[in-house]
Formats: sequence, structure tokens, C-alpha cells
Amino acid sequence: MDRTDDNGAADNGRRIAKPRATPPRLERAGAAERDPDLSVCGTCTAKFVQPIDWSLVGREHWRVTLRCPNCGWEGTGVFAQETVDRFDRELDRGTRELSKTLRRVTRACMEAELEQFVQALESDLILPSDF
Repeated sequence: MDRTDDNGAADNGRRIAKPRATPPRLERAGAAERDPDLSVCGTCTAKFVQPIDWSLVGREHWRVTLRCPNCGWEGTGVFAQETVDRFDRELDRGTRELSKTLRRVTRACMEAELEQFVQALESDLILPSDF
């Protein structure tokens, strides 16, 4: 896949989503500049890019629409199976990290609430009539 938009400007491996009169050319496997890290935004370089839509193109390529929640960039490109597999593994890793953080924060909040409740009980600030 060419790494330029419809006007010939480079965009780090992702094209801005625009209606096309002709189908995009598929990327050639093996070239480093043609094998982007789809998790990194080509505009703001944040590592938060998310897939919005995807569809199989041929047997070994995927058309993927991506969006960066950090800067709002959106783009669509056709990528080799290996590139999409690597992106999928990164999404899985990110999901595990978010789940781990959610569990840690939830536990910390519950511990803080429990501590406040115990302090209120010890200070006789909670009475049977509160229930």
C-alpha cells in the first residue's frame, strides 16, 4: 500500500478515510516503512490507536479503519496479516493492562471506603437509626 494520501502527501502508513474511485493497492510485505505499528498514532504519536472497523481484503490483507482518541485522527489502510496480528496482540496486551489497573483502582477505592466506614463506627458517627 502506498503511504501517501490522495494528494501525494505522506501520512506514516495510514490514509485519511475518503471515498475512493479505485481500490487501494496492497502493501508489500517485508519493507519496514510498509509495516507500521498500528497502535501508534501517525499524528500525535500516542500509543492509543483503536480499530473502528475492519474487513478482509483477499486472503492475507485487512482493510482497517483506525482512530486515535488522543487527537481525533482517523484513517483507513490495507495492511498485511502479520501487521494486523501484531496490532491484535498489542490490543490484547493493552486490554490486560487496563483490566489489571481497573482491579487495582477498584480495590484501593473499596479499601478507602472501608477505612472511612470503620473510622465512622469507632467515632460513633453511625447509629442503628442510620439503617
